[in-house]
Amino acid sequence: MKALADISNFQISEVGEEVCPKCGSSFKLYHTPRGVLGACKTCADRELIQSLNLPTVEDLQKMKLSKFVEQLEKVTSDIKNASVKGYKPTHESQIKAKQIVIKYINEFDGKKSIVFSGNPGVGKSHLAYAATKAIRSKGYTAVFIKSTYLLERIKASYSLNSNVSEEQIFDMLERLDLLVIDDIGSEYVKKNDGYETWASEVLYKILDMRIEKANIYTTNYTESELTDKYGNNGPRIISRMLNKAIAHRIEGKDYRRQEVF
Repeated sequence: MKALADISNFQISEVGEEVCPKCGSSFKLYHTPRGVLGACKTCADRELIQSLNLPTVEDLQKMKLSKFVEQLEKVTSDIKNASVKGYKPTHESQIKAKQIVIKYINEFDGKKSIVFSGNPGVGKSHLAYAATKAIRSKGYTAVFIKSTYLLERIKASYSLNSNVSEEQIFDMLERLDLLVIDDIGSEYVKKNDGYETWASEVLYKILDMRIEKANIYTTNYTESELTDKYGNNGPRIISRMLNKAIAHRIEGKDYRRQEVF
């Protein structure tokens, strides 16, 4: 009984600090009935989380981004099964485009970009989506989306009934390892005596936030045509599209068209 009484009257006091040899965090030491004791809370918390098999903050962010990709990506049936191997070039420029994509996938570093231009039906979207799937299969986050649909989704976020805000969409787009915007220039841009339209302003904002990241852009327009289409924003948009990018124009016949008369 005397021993129990002695323990109950014991005053625990702080006696110093120690650096954890595992993580480098500091923790306090206390004088206790069992001697001087202390424990690293950082390591103890980590071990508890591991034992419970809970997702980390990084895991949760990746899950959120993957869900965003699933909801945002919309692919037409003609390229749904596109692959690099399945692209059959019929023109010298198409052979070069395929080589560019193969190298891009093999050497992907999350920083370089590709700009494919050319008439409809030469395989720009096919190669772009094939690259998206290949990069994604390597564990990176990537999304393929047409410029018109992307702008529609952003405009829809302004509705009071929307479950996602414009800011959230921009945040997710910025965090992607690879963003592929297909058919740039197909969106309607109304010229208004030099004043920028909403579409060109939003497109510029997206390209600007992605300037140090990996992107693939496709367009039916030439550089000068896009510059003219986007007015005062034209040179800024083109500049960001071409930043750290391989630009290549694909020639050839429209594989979607067949002569009907």
